[in-house]
Formats: sequence, C-alpha cells, structure tokens
Amino acid sequence: MEIRTLPLDHLGLVSGVFDQLDIADLIDDRLPKKRNHNLEHSRLIKAMILNGLGYVGQRLYLFPEF
Repeated sequence: MEIRTLPLDHLGLVSGVFDQLDIADLIDDRLPKKRNHNLEHSRLIKAMILNGLGYVGQRLYLFPEF
C-alpha cells in the first residue's frame, strides 16, 4: 500500500473553516439558483477564494467544470 500526501498549507484550513461555519448554506440561501446551472453559487465562491489564495495558478475559466 502506497500512501501519498500533498501539502495544502493554509488552504486546507480555509476550506475547513468554510465548511465548519456552514458558509456554503448562507451563500446558497442569499443567492438562490435561478437558472439551470450545474454548480451551486457557494461552490463557485469557495473555488474563487481558494484560487485567489494560490491553490492553482490557472484561472477558473480554464477549467470546464467551472
């Protein structure tokens, strides 16, 4: 069995706090989906926050799922 770890540095903490404080529920309550989109607003906002903090060097529009 091979175990591989990747350092997330502060981004794992930010993501964990985002989930622990139920910020996603607050965002989705305030910004309900009005069209037939695949993802919730909270997931996109979380991705933008993590991207802005340096998780990925690419822009989100380069990822087809966003």
